[in-house]
Amino acid sequence: MSEALRDGGRSGVLESIRHSILVGEYGPGERLVEEQLARRLGVSRTPVRQALAMLEAEGLVEIAPNRGAMVCGFTIEEVWDIYDLRAVLEGHAARRAAARIRAEELERLGALCEQMESVKPGGFGDREEEIRCLVRLNNDFHGAIVEASRNRRLRHLVQRTVQLPLVFKAFFWYTPEERFISNHYHRQILRALEQGDAERAEIVMREHVYEGRDFVIRALEEERENER
Repeated sequence: MSEALRDGGRSGVLESIRHSILVGEYGPGERLVEEQLARRLGVSRTPVRQALAMLEAEGLVEIAPNRGAMVCGFTIEEVWDIYDLRAVLEGHAARRAAARIRAEELERLGALCEQMESVKPGGFGDREEEIRCLVRLNNDFHGAIVEASRNRRLRHLVQRTVQLPLVFKAFFWYTPEERFISNHYHRQILRALEQGDAERAEIVMREHVYEGRDFVIRALEEERENER
């Protein structure tokens, strides 16, 4: 447990709950009970309540009268809008990064590509552990490119747009073929950054995001059709 949590720090509680949502420990529509969260984190209910209010502002949590807090779900239209915005922001980040990225950052991106490619379906004893690993590596890859853009405001906008429980579900739905396609895009983005090709980096990043969007929307439509 982090120092922030041991001290009952608000930021530590916020990060812990956010992380649990993003990796899929709490799914869309699931209730977040203050008392249970406080017991789990070893803090009082006050920092939990404050954290949930901040997560509501971020769009991860919905707080309704007489129902409490729940993890947000997303309509098809919302997913479309989110990915459209993500493509613009991350595409711009990749364009900027092509002229600003450092050698050690390129090396890290290469290492992240290798790690993602080494995660084979069924390679973990637990499926959710496998997906959490992929989500973490993917977030690190995209986050490193945004960081290399050297634009703090852009980084903040991307974080507010991209960090959604949907990321976990996307990787959960991915077939081996979809994983291969995603990894291929990552390699193409890395190659453009290594060559300092800003236009190519932006184009491939946008294509990568749109490919992910189309897949997620198809999966959501199929899931909802099966629930009828």
